[in-house]
Amino acid sequence: MPLSIRQLRFFVALSQTGNFSRAAEAMAVSQPALSAAIRQIETLLDTRLFDRTTHSVVPTQAGRALLPHAWRLLTTADNAFADMTSVLRNSRATVRIGAIPSALPATAQIVARIDEDAQGVNLHLADGTSDTLIAELRRGALDMAVCVASLIDEGLVSTPLIEDDMTLVLSRNHPLAGAPSLHWSALAGMEVVHFNSGSIGEISASAMRENNIVHSRRFRVDHMESLFGLARSGLAAGVMPRLYVRGHDPAALAVIPLVEPSIRRKVVLLAGAHLADEHPPAAAIAAHLAQVLPGALGAVV
Repeated sequence: MPLSIRQLRFFVALSQTGNFSRAAEAMAVSQPALSAAIRQIETLLDTRLFDRTTHSVVPTQAGRALLPHAWRLLTTADNAFADMTSVLRNSRATVRIGAIPSALPATAQIVARIDEDAQGVNLHLADGTSDTLIAELRRGALDMAVCVASLIDEGLVSTPLIEDDMTLVLSRNHPLAGAPSLHWSALAGMEVVHFNSGSIGEISASAMRENNIVHSRRFRVDHMESLFGLARSGLAAGVMPRLYVRGHDPAALAVIPLVEPSIRRKVVLLAGAHLADEHPPAAAIAAHLAQVLPGALGAVV
């Protein structure tokens, strides 16, 4: 007998709260009813999902392994119910797209054009880090994601979009601002902002270590605009992927490719392997994005 959506909700509620009373309250059922439901789930799956003590309820190894799958099924079900309501009320299917911040402007321009022409599609667009988007994709909260990914999870399909090269961001008044390109060795002795956040910070830090370049001890930031502000002031330089500096003010900032070695991050479109069967309108949108995004992002595939 397969598990029901309601049983999965009971399992997730107890996993989250670690307490039968609070989980029962959250699910608006009596505690004995919740306890009976959990016992039934464990019987159906022929495994113990929780270790119970007097004061706590903790998922077993099997329970922890089951939890992300339960989340994915519940998210997919919630989205499917919302989509059915949308179709019945508006005759429009919902397609959910995620994008990293540097790729969102180009993605938004394409989505806007689709949105103008689409008769039967309701498009949702959200941003996030690559890790967040991939997690949302895995649990069914997104239909596709424009992100940076090297290792592709089983069940996902990756379409290469662009290779985004690393650049040096300088004040327009810097002596090297007019260079067509620079070797990484040119950063030696510079105050290079230490960008703390996400994959960008990891990529730049790794590249600098490989080239024996040390980040500034004076300037550490978590936000892109802070890095650009430091560069504009002339206090420090920044290392950023090209996508992040599109649209910058060329009168204030110089953006110079870093070469020898050229270091690039691969931006891809991720979607579920069975998207065409599960959500044909989303699969059509994904195919369109895969075709037009490389040009919109303005880099070489």
